[in-house]
Amino acid sequence: DRVGRFNVMIITTGFSAIVVLALWLPSSGNIPIIIFCVLYGFSSGAFVSMGPSLIAQISPIREMGTRTGTFFLFVAIGGLTGNPIGGALIESDNGGFHHLQIFCGVTMAAGTLVYVADRWVQVGFKPKVI
Repeated sequence: DRVGRFNVMIITTGFSAIVVLALWLPSSGNIPIIIFCVLYGFSSGAFVSMGPSLIAQISPIREMGTRTGTFFLFVAIGGLTGNPIGGALIESDNGGFHHLQIFCGVTMAAGTLVYVADRWVQVGFKPKVI
């Protein structure tokens, strides 16, 4: 609460993108993959748990249900389309994961930018407000 929900979400989603692009993409052994799994598990858990609280923070009581449902609609679309896209990217890379890793990291970076834009629309560039 001291740092702000949006600030934490921006930090954790940005960290997830960095972990994917800087650790998972160039890794070739078991140790980097294990470290990636631990760091990604830590940082991606924030997205799952903090999404509804971000919506509750910026929504009037009457609109919270509608906005939360809309949020989970977009999450579901990503969940439903992510696996076929990932499979197609792996197939296009002849069984390799480089295309998928790049797609994953770039998508997370874009999501981070959306959170930054949302925060900017809400309060501007005041670091400790929200």
